[in-house]
Amino acid sequence: MTLIRPVGPDAPATVADLDWPPDRARAFGGSVLELYVGLLEELAHGPTSPQLTTAGVREAVALDVPEGPLADDALLAHLRTIVDHSLRPGSGGFMAYISGAGTVPGALVDLLASGLNANAGGWVLSPAATEVELQLVRYFMTLFGLPGGAGGNLVNGGSLANLSALKLARDRADASVRLDGVRGRPALAFYGSAETHFTVDRAADVLGLGESAVRKVGVDDRLAMRPDDLERLIEADLAAGVVPAAIIATAGTTGTGAIDPIEELADIAARVGAWLHVDAAYGGAIVLSEKLRPLLHGIDRADSITFDAHKWLYAPLISTFLLVRDASALNRSFSAHAAYVEQDRDVADRGSDLGFEGLQLSRSFTALHVWIGLLAHGRAAFARRIEHDVELANWLADRVRATPELELACRPSLSICCYRYRPAGVTDEDYLDRLNTRVMTELQVDGRVFPSNADVQGRAAIRACLVSYRTEAAHLQLLLDLTLEIGARVHAGGIVI
Repeated sequence: MTLIRPVGPDAPATVADLDWPPDRARAFGGSVLELYVGLLEELAHGPTSPQLTTAGVREAVALDVPEGPLADDALLAHLRTIVDHSLRPGSGGFMAYISGAGTVPGALVDLLASGLNANAGGWVLSPAATEVELQLVRYFMTLFGLPGGAGGNLVNGGSLANLSALKLARDRADASVRLDGVRGRPALAFYGSAETHFTVDRAADVLGLGESAVRKVGVDDRLAMRPDDLERLIEADLAAGVVPAAIIATAGTTGTGAIDPIEELADIAARVGAWLHVDAAYGGAIVLSEKLRPLLHGIDRADSITFDAHKWLYAPLISTFLLVRDASALNRSFSAHAAYVEQDRDVADRGSDLGFEGLQLSRSFTALHVWIGLLAHGRAAFARRIEHDVELANWLADRVRATPELELACRPSLSICCYRYRPAGVTDEDYLDRLNTRVMTELQVDGRVFPSNADVQGRAAIRACLVSYRTEAAHLQLLLDLTLEIGARVHAGGIVI
């Protein structure tokens, strides 16, 4: 049945240049799918990084935009070139930063999400997308132990999630700041450990408090926040008339995976009236594992939690949960009014407009690739793989301990293991810092495996973060073998000065 009615001869002529017919979409889409399947085959056994140079990549992929259309064959050839000049974060050898592999069903349904092009900022534009997102939020609220009045949504990355959570904290500490700004108001302070992610400093800057408002709390030998040092800093601020606005507990620090003592920090936050924010961007995924969930003890007392599904939940980029203990706080901090979005809700049954419960008004259907990944595999499969990543990190640590030329930089936490290459007889720690930085970089350039670096108690270390479901013990053994091979060559060459 067609909904289009005939128009008169005076109507403008049809312009359909951009409207591909379904047959062409089917043919082109099938070719793109074959390209993706080929990539999956390469991820199983191929190198993590091709040998690339900036100039070479730019020459290969930076085409001039044509005046007329490229043929489909030319488009596909260009897509193949892009794939050939890309890193493989989904391979088993990728162990850098905290970047998940991206589930296969999640990648496939991104096509449908883009095709629907639902704007999840308003329910009327995205009824199914909104309700899927809210169901995901309810699921993780329950897992984290938040109460019935909790709420939240998905945002584009941990930076925005931390900014949003700390805006909630700022607004609760000073209810008038939204209207009047921070000038002339009592000074506010945020408290995070020396290992807290730098996005907290960035958030303090954006919120008008300045980076100096973030107090850096000392850490213990596991690189977790020390509650006694936190109390010392808060007492000094209270004596100076500074308001403790938020305490940021990290559940899985970026460098080493350390988890702050959330329960103790919750006690302190309750005592001084501070907002407790838990940055669980990395470690939050262990909530799916009954075995590992106790490591998050106290997280049910958080005022807000951020959790990146694209990290250890293996979802495609980019999808971060912002969960809030009191859902009404979202509306108080982010509501807005404009004539062009007003509706008469007596006419139609419409649900929540998520664009007015966060900083993003236009929002994509990112919830779909998280949702379908969970449905396709089930909770238990995610739990088994997450537990296996932790097992692998501990196995890697055991291999490091058993190798004379290697040493652990710290005990592994979660799925991160940091170690140093230490040639026999070398005691100059500054030299070893330079040597390990060079070895790490050469490992990346080699491309078979791809670790990153970490600063552990002021010393440079090689860091393996295991959040790819394709990583197995053979990849870790290759990492160590190449570390020894490259380390010996670099050290013998005397080029690290």
